[in-house]
Amino acid sequence: MFCLGGPFFFLAAVPFALQPEPQEPAPSILLPERTTELPEWAADNAKRRDPGFDQWRTEVLHSSAKPVILPFFQALLEDSPRVEAYVHPSFTGIQGIRPAELELLFDDGAIQVHRATSKSILAMQGQATASAAQGMLSFYKETDDLHPSLKLTQVWLRGDKHFTTRVVLHLSAHQGAAILQTNMEWDVDWVIGASDDDVAIQEVRVLFYEEIRGSGRIFGDVTGATLSGIPFFKAEILRGTGEYQYKTDRLIGNSFIGAQGIAIGDADGDGREDIYICQQGGLPNRLYTHKKDGTVMDSTKFSKTGFLDNTRSALFVDLDNDKDQDLAFSVGANLLIAWNNGSGLFTDLTPLNGPGSEDIYSISSADADGDGDLDLYAARYVANGLIGGVPTPYHDADNGASNIFWRNEGNRQFIDATEAAGFSMNNGKFSLASLWEDFDDDGDMDLYVTNDFGKNNFFINEGGVFVDRATELHAEDLAAGMGITVADTDLDGDLDLYVSNMFSAAGQRIVPQSAKFMSGENQDVHKHYERHARGNSLMIRNEDGTYSDVTMDARVAVGGWAWGARFMDINNDGLEDIYVPNGFVTNKDPDDL
Repeated sequence: MFCLGGPFFFLAAVPFALQPEPQEPAPSILLPERTTELPEWAADNAKRRDPGFDQWRTEVLHSSAKPVILPFFQALLEDSPRVEAYVHPSFTGIQGIRPAELELLFDDGAIQVHRATSKSILAMQGQATASAAQGMLSFYKETDDLHPSLKLTQVWLRGDKHFTTRVVLHLSAHQGAAILQTNMEWDVDWVIGASDDDVAIQEVRVLFYEEIRGSGRIFGDVTGATLSGIPFFKAEILRGTGEYQYKTDRLIGNSFIGAQGIAIGDADGDGREDIYICQQGGLPNRLYTHKKDGTVMDSTKFSKTGFLDNTRSALFVDLDNDKDQDLAFSVGANLLIAWNNGSGLFTDLTPLNGPGSEDIYSISSADADGDGDLDLYAARYVANGLIGGVPTPYHDADNGASNIFWRNEGNRQFIDATEAAGFSMNNGKFSLASLWEDFDDDGDMDLYVTNDFGKNNFFINEGGVFVDRATELHAEDLAAGMGITVADTDLDGDLDLYVSNMFSAAGQRIVPQSAKFMSGENQDVHKHYERHARGNSLMIRNEDGTYSDVTMDARVAVGGWAWGARFMDINNDGLEDIYVPNGFVTNKDPDDL
């Protein structure tokens, strides 16, 4: 016998004279190949992935320019830059790159920041490519791991054969223990050849130049040293969202984009912070307790906290005033409170049932009513499931899931007081995070809520009833709100707001073309879409209690697809710095953590 094509397909060798008459082929046990036909609307959307389909010429040119400008930038990092393949015959050089005069902006002994003055940039003359490149590379002597990256944030047409792009560039490397980084902005003029696919660089003008030198690494990755000894480290911690999505019982819950959070708190009362990790439905949540040597141990089984339900958020907080940290976590539209017995064992459970079926995405806690115990606020995102709820209108949606406020009545009892406390006002947003603080310094807690697809809520506590005053305080930040952090950034004694949003280079290129964006219609809302693409926001509190947006002056808008940014004093100089995590769902990549 021999095999054709793989296992289980065997044919017996039979003498020719005994072969039967030809017969109709037997029916195949394999299902016929299926072809998927997209619905008309989806097929139309798929065509629009090509910017030429809708005649977005600026986006076609962007697609042509980026594969040219990146290798051009990389070529500048070579000892003998060869850029002939990327430049037009009329190319005369670069208007410098590294100005001769740099101003020292910051120096704490460990980090130095130098920035070009406007005067020094204006004084730069056109240079040969090699000279300009060497000027930039003079900051990077004895480095061997130069890492360039760039984004094109604007495209301007200049007739049929010319256009200009605004380019944001970053260059980083290590010089021994030192960390080097250069931040730049260029305007690049281009010449279009026989077609829009054929573009070449004509001129480069430097608009902004900044150099940063750190004497050593600020942070070190200790994930492996801390967690690698625990069970299931490789199977769970090092896996991406897609590894388990739709591979467990769907009734337990799956999460399309992950969005599983963590809680930090002292679960076992030993004075060290522990980690509670929320997981996809079908995988147990994990409690890792902190040992004296800095590593952790898996205390999930002992603590009775290995819940299998899809959990998006959790919070360690003392809800019964017995001096230990209880655990509140979300399961769908509900919260479950696991009461700590004082030694890290959570056996007593109290469910808090929320209205509807929409998932709770995050939880925050404070003594909202001033009665001495902590209450809970749950932020919810989309109605009718992640795919089913389309924000309407996109720039300021009011068809999201309602948030829930649970008031602590004592004796481990809670009631839904959302409406009674005033939180039903503007309660149809796509909420992702909330933060309690006494923003107006009147002795009670207020609440800021960040909302995707529109205005944020700023609930001011007025005698136990909360009123949304985001608009009148100029703090609504109509954008793609993801997270919120506060600090006194201008040292005037009150709290300023930093909201995580989304930065979109594509949005910044497309939306300003008002005659073409949205077919030139609804131009009164175009400014909101521009704001949506701008990125993060820094709003400082004024003396009259209103807020002023100083984002662009502070240069803190560009944070990628930003999530829960945090103020922290990274270098211990008494001033609050900002750390901005960012990114979104990706496929497997060698550089993914």
